[in-house]
Amino acid sequence: MKKIIVLLFLTLSISDLFAQTPVNGTVIDKDSKKPISDVIVQYGNMSKDYAYTNANGKFAIPAESEEIIHFQSIGYRLKSVSKSSLEANPVVELELTPVYLNPIVISPDDADALLDEAMLTTKKKLMLDQPLGYLLHFLQTKTSDTLQNEIYLKYATTLTEKDLKKNMKKERVPYTFNIIDIRRLQRTETPTSELYGAEYHASHLFTFGKSVNNETTRSYTSDSSLIIIQIEPLEGKGGWAKGEIAINKDDMTIAFMEIKSIDSVLESLPYKRYMGKQLKIMRKVGRFSFKRVSDKYYMSDCFTFYKFRAIDEFDKQEDISYFCDVEFRGFVEKKQIRKRQLSGFCQELFYFPDSTTRDFWNESFDQDLETYYQGSGIAANKAGKPLGKKILNIACFVVPAVAIALFVK
Repeated sequence: MKKIIVLLFLTLSISDLFAQTPVNGTVIDKDSKKPISDVIVQYGNMSKDYAYTNANGKFAIPAESEEIIHFQSIGYRLKSVSKSSLEANPVVELELTPVYLNPIVISPDDADALLDEAMLTTKKKLMLDQPLGYLLHFLQTKTSDTLQNEIYLKYATTLTEKDLKKNMKKERVPYTFNIIDIRRLQRTETPTSELYGAEYHASHLFTFGKSVNNETTRSYTSDSSLIIIQIEPLEGKGGWAKGEIAINKDDMTIAFMEIKSIDSVLESLPYKRYMGKQLKIMRKVGRFSFKRVSDKYYMSDCFTFYKFRAIDEFDKQEDISYFCDVEFRGFVEKKQIRKRQLSGFCQELFYFPDSTTRDFWNESFDQDLETYYQGSGIAANKAGKPLGKKILNIACFVVPAVAIALFVK
């Protein structure tokens, strides 16, 4: 009997040990690929819930950490990564922050004119008629669920010149979205009334609130290649957001953006009735960046985070969070595109059956990039090289950013 008890005890101890396996990873510089030491890894809401990377850039955090892990270091941009993404790919790349020179305060009218010009110019220079391939990772977390909704999606976006011209003045860019592969790792029962429509692509992010209740500063990077716009709310005026926008000085296009909600302002807003519930948005964060190929641009990455609070007819309160990360993975051959289209809202993903059982997010999409251009006959830059080769040599410029239409509603 004692042997059975001891065996049971050992079995439970081993089980607990495996259940508490820490999450390990490495932080590196995005350009040099060298490890970064002394990076703060924030894994919880308490001030003590953090770890540091060692001299080799390695870190370990508890298995019970929050779902979103934040990485920050002096001289680098803050990066937020979901825990499940970290477990699938334990390497985190940080990008250096540009040096800003001589920030000056500009008037609200000047700020709005500058941002409107950058938005319009960027739209005019978007890459047209090319199927761009993206990998999306989406997480929905509810306080009442033991599981998350987790989806991986490979999709292609195409933008035609005719559609762009017709919608140039509108907030949303008229991309056509086609699903290539979709797979759910976890799927909870999610009623339609609880899918609040978080955006997952920068086609929804081309808009700003007005600057009248914000202080906006303009500065330049040390090499004068970027104009940096910093937006901060005026105290007591309830500004619409705070954030940073980088504009390419040479052609007045957007390099990257990061916009965060003013949580205290959202907290003070009243609940709105939506499909039988009272709903309030508690937090919004977004970012996106663009890469340039010759004189054209395409979105290289996009990140959005939404937190909602819902109260049902029985006064039961529940928090629902969306985390959506999108990354460019190469050009897509047109024969791969299926006739399954999306408008660009995350709730639609729940109505499509899985395409595959493969872990396609671990596969390389970039191998198709050069092949596509070499075989298409459209790929020559001024030097006569295949455009695909040029793109392959461009370092990924993954930096925060976003201005979301919902910020101003």
